[in-house]
Amino acid sequence: MDLQRLSGSPSSMFADAFPTVTALARSDRRTRRDRMRRNRYDQELVAAKCRCLESVVASTFRLSVSDLRGASRGEAQIAFARQVAMYVAHVWFALPLTEVGRRFDRDRTTVAHACRVVEDRRDDPRIDRVVAAIESAADLWHRLAEIGGSER
Repeated sequence: MDLQRLSGSPSSMFADAFPTVTALARSDRRTRRDRMRRNRYDQELVAAKCRCLESVVASTFRLSVSDLRGASRGEAQIAFARQVAMYVAHVWFALPLTEVGRRFDRDRTTVAHACRVVEDRRDDPRIDRVVAAIESAADLWHRLAEIGGSER
């Protein structure tokens, strides 16, 4: 047993075992900066995915993107197209309801309602085929985005 080491101050006993406060602070700043960069990239990627999804849904339903982004509910066809876009964003991109709502300027409860409506209407084979085609396009975009992101 090293009595000389034990008789010293507590900070000297652990000096070799733990990094200095300055090194920890520097490391923490670096980690925070990296996390902010990743978060900004993730936000840009999510925004790009949602814009692409809006374009695919708008063209599938023969609408304009501005119709989908409209502040009011709009006609039934426009509302359903928006619901499909929110459903696919939640299910295929694994975005939380709150994030989907933020991207489509809606409340998270509206997104939850949209997901229930689309799930219920998928019993109709025609609607199921349309939603499946949009999901395939979203899946392709998701894979391409991941490949592009891994090359950075």
